[in-house]
Amino acid sequence: MNLKHLTDKTLLADTKILITRERELLTRILHHLKEIDRRKLFSELGYASMFEYCVRELGYTEASAHRRIKSARLIEEIPEIEEKIENGTLNISNIAQASTFFNQHNVETTEDRKAILSQLENLTKSEAEKMLFVIAGGEPKDLPIIKRRQSEDSIRMSITFKEQTLKRCDLLKGLIGKNFTFEELIEYMVEICISEIEKRKFKVLSLPRDALLPVKASRVIKAGTKGEVYRRDQKCTKCGSVFALEYDHRLPFALGGTSDKTNLRLLCRNCNQRAGIKSKLTSRSSW
Repeated sequence: MNLKHLTDKTLLADTKILITRERELLTRILHHLKEIDRRKLFSELGYASMFEYCVRELGYTEASAHRRIKSARLIEEIPEIEEKIENGTLNISNIAQASTFFNQHNVETTEDRKAILSQLENLTKSEAEKMLFVIAGGEPKDLPIIKRRQSEDSIRMSITFKEQTLKRCDLLKGLIGKNFTFEELIEYMVEICISEIEKRKFKVLSLPRDALLPVKASRVIKAGTKGEVYRRDQKCTKCGSVFALEYDHRLPFALGGTSDKTNLRLLCRNCNQRAGIKSKLTSRSSW
């Protein structure tokens, strides 16, 4: 399907309509799954459980099957969930989390379940996890670091991080501009730490990272200017993201824009690419 002929306005409007239809279709699927579960039709096809049917027959991932089965069963008890799925107030990830929470914490009455679900409305998965933790009145436990050897040269570790530390890890990935796995990120941080300690303790010097990158002299932004712009903006000036930040000329360099701080801004990679697309469209419309 080629959608290049659509205007930006039409593309955005059509997408919202399709998302609404997708949510409506999802509730219909949940009702079908609920009825298949009630009739135990999966056994007719030789499957031992509804979960196995969803994974092997319908092709869902295990996580997707889990969410849909949990949500379908809860809809039978609390029909109001259906409307909240359709209008986007509740998503099935949070519903599935709530269903598990009800079983673990013996939340038995429908009214109590409704009250908890209402507190999960319009929350992300992470925010819902935090809310359920608060509702449970749980206290974090100091769990030991668990180590298991996976192979001759690798060990699997289970450790607990503070949420703020994980946020700073995300910030680091954004500054680097690459989606590292957690293992790769730790390796990167260890290398940086070793390099920094070598410089400070043993006076081992390394070339500045910019010196390793080929740049066009005519477009070079002075290091001091980069620092001023970064300290001033600190995030994408368009969407607020801190991932893969790049320096952008407000007035394009090709059109006479300078590389001083008044003409520079920080944009994330996506917004910078979008700015480039808009610039090309503007240039074509003036031909």
